[in-house]
Amino acid sequence: MEGSPPEFRDWAHLPLAAVKLVSEKVKSITDYVRFRAVCSPWRSASLPKPRHLPPQLPWLMIPCSPNQDWLSFPVKKDDGVRLFYDLWESKMRKLHLPEMSDMRCCASYQGWLLLLAPAGAEVFLLNPITRHRVQLPPFTTPLKDLWVRDDIWLGDLPVYDGRHFLQPILGDFGISRVTFSADLNDPNCIISVFLPGCWGIFCCRVGDPCWSLVTIRHDSSDFADMTCYNGRYYLLYKGAMSIIDPNKLEERRVCLLKELRVDNMFLVEQKSGIYAVTINNVEEEEEGGKKLHKQKFELYQFNDQTWKLKKITDTSNTTIFFGNNHHGLGVCSDDWDSLDRGSIYMDYKCAPPSGEEVHGLGSGSLYSIFFAKLVDGKFEPVARDIAKVSPIWPPPPAMWFQPSYV
Repeated sequence: MEGSPPEFRDWAHLPLAAVKLVSEKVKSITDYVRFRAVCSPWRSASLPKPRHLPPQLPWLMIPCSPNQDWLSFPVKKDDGVRLFYDLWESKMRKLHLPEMSDMRCCASYQGWLLLLAPAGAEVFLLNPITRHRVQLPPFTTPLKDLWVRDDIWLGDLPVYDGRHFLQPILGDFGISRVTFSADLNDPNCIISVFLPGCWGIFCCRVGDPCWSLVTIRHDSSDFADMTCYNGRYYLLYKGAMSIIDPNKLEERRVCLLKELRVDNMFLVEQKSGIYAVTINNVEEEEEGGKKLHKQKFELYQFNDQTWKLKKITDTSNTTIFFGNNHHGLGVCSDDWDSLDRGSIYMDYKCAPPSGEEVHGLGSGSLYSIFFAKLVDGKFEPVARDIAKVSPIWPPPPAMWFQPSYV
């Protein structure tokens, strides 16, 4: 009837079964957070751990260092605010995470961040979306060695604790990789970390009093990376890959791989296996009177049966995300219509626009995200000047983080 007041629906009192059904249709983690924030009934009707959500498009965690020198007392208070660039919605997200105050964020894996206190006095995993926290053993307790052999240098393990291995590489943020063998709620889940400065792999279970040493190398002049797949460790270094079964340490195998004789490479773990991504600088090309650096990317899958690499020529189903300090991950392009197939996204530290530098090569003061097809390596900007670089040395690592509600 004309002039009658508008009719308002009572969305808060919809049938809970209908609310639950709608919540299971939501595919974006940010939309799911918004959905649960509408009202208490909607929150209670939706699952706190929505396993129906597909793998999420990664966010770039903007490097932030605690307001302190690594070996000294804090000089000013860290408010715990951290920045994440959401590539899906092309916006910066600011999260207040007091758990991260004065902590170093070293690595990420399956939606979790690995945080390290000065000198390894505290170590824990944090899901910045759910704020769930998993405490891990500190590196201040004596290590447990899984094996001892005369031909492998292990240091004086009865004397030294984990700080002995962290100390020489504090400036390098100590840990560059973290992996899980299963869901963190599984009591048999093994959490592993990699220290590239000494090629050290350490592992533990939730509730363990200390870390166990799997392997270490005294002299590590070559670059290295590590991941874990199907219960085995894959240690990548220049020209070779070492495969380590923690249950059969004496049967370690080293495969010589000529494809890996490059200076920049990293491992990517996917459902179909372990992949190695190599990055080669190629000759400069003349474009518009300016010389641009071009990089060539190659993707290889490691075959556990032949112990060889197979070059992937069809990369149309893979998108790679690569951050500095060798923080990389891969996603299936089929899961996201907005992703260009067979491509790579990289973060760079770029010079300000007034002194613009091609591809951000060299030191600068602004973070940007660049995109390139794997087949040609020609970079184009996706998001320019999204944040300032922390004016500290050494700079903390930027990393791609795949948000998860589980």
